[in-house]
Amino acid sequence: MKSLLLLFFTLLGLATCASAQPVRAYLDLQMHPTMHLAHGIFGRGFRAFAPGEEPNLRYKHQFRDVNYANYWRDTSGARIITAGLLTKESVAGPRKARRVILRQLEYIEEFVACYPEDFALARSPAEVRALLRETDKTIIILSIEGGKKLINGPEDAAFWADRGIAFVTLLHLVDSEFGAAAIKPGFFTHLINWKGALRGEAQRGGLTEKGRNAIGWLADAGILTDLTHMAPLTRAQALDYMEANAIPPIVTHDVYRPIQNQPRGLYDHEILRIYQLGGFISLPVSGFSLATHRPAPTFAIELDSLARAGCYCEGSVDTYRYTYEVVKELIETNFRNIAPELADRPSFDALSEGEKERFSIGFQSDFNGWLNHSRPRVGPEGCFPREPGKEYHPIETDGMPHPGYLDDQWRYLKSEGVDLSPLRRHAERF
Repeated sequence: MKSLLLLFFTLLGLATCASAQPVRAYLDLQMHPTMHLAHGIFGRGFRAFAPGEEPNLRYKHQFRDVNYANYWRDTSGARIITAGLLTKESVAGPRKARRVILRQLEYIEEFVACYPEDFALARSPAEVRALLRETDKTIIILSIEGGKKLINGPEDAAFWADRGIAFVTLLHLVDSEFGAAAIKPGFFTHLINWKGALRGEAQRGGLTEKGRNAIGWLADAGILTDLTHMAPLTRAQALDYMEANAIPPIVTHDVYRPIQNQPRGLYDHEILRIYQLGGFISLPVSGFSLATHRPAPTFAIELDSLARAGCYCEGSVDTYRYTYEVVKELIETNFRNIAPELADRPSFDALSEGEKERFSIGFQSDFNGWLNHSRPRVGPEGCFPREPGKEYHPIETDGMPHPGYLDDQWRYLKSEGVDLSPLRRHAERF
């Protein structure tokens, strides 16, 4: 397939650039500044508030607009942000599906035109590199979440590639012509995908022929396919197809099955396979999204012990930290299985900085998605009382009420001795 040649020359070009000046910046793989255009309950969209008018936001902000431009401006918490343009789950036809995405793309372009000193839209790796090198702007790149009715042939994939779409999350919350979507535990998720829920897992099938074709069309156009939101069988068959056709898979915001035991959870062998195929995974940054669900006994016992010791608060930044460190250890201890050409290296630490990029881990905030974010870990809404005289990070006392707290999350984790280098390397890998 053309995708193999495209991938080869793309990686060759990026490797040349990377050897000279690798990108070291936090990249948020998905936020939603245009959610209001797909779902009107989300307010007025990406905008700035006036000085002295900062809104009173809390970590409990489901369905509330928190994506104020002020919080994304000149931040080291996420210098590069991915605007996830959303399809409507109920969209009836290709023409309307395209109009919905183009309307959101136009909104992003108009937003950048309104704030040219602070924001820039990049449609290629070269543009991202130039903006990082020459400006201090927050850089926006583009993706599409939900390919329903959008990818109907190679001409559609080329259309979106020409507009700078970096990746497409092929499935979202409902089953579509591409395959079955994962249904998380809970009444609301079953209600949204009620047809799939009524059919049951055994009757829903996996990746369809059109789903396989769509992955190939996107690859030929230079667009990555994100396997997030796929039901387990759909994801497994997508990985089979991508392996057979030398297409690297990415997963931008699914979870870890041994801790979050639900259909969107990735098993160890799936994570390793994704990296073996040249791809990567990215974790939701929110403790709310990574909340444990029927974890494996080993993890349940350890988490209970940590909670009793005052070191773990479920749903807070601690939940993100725990999952991130477990996944990081899995990937790094299996680096020889992922990359057999490195089998002679005595340890992961012996790898060069460039070699370690292959094992990077991303993050995704999903601000202005459907969700709340991390709760506080101390204080009235946390798990532990505040100790008099002790200084705390805002992420500990407030949770994550808005994107401006991303930078403090990284500062807090660094102060706790967490190795964040896989996150810092990830922009280069992407």
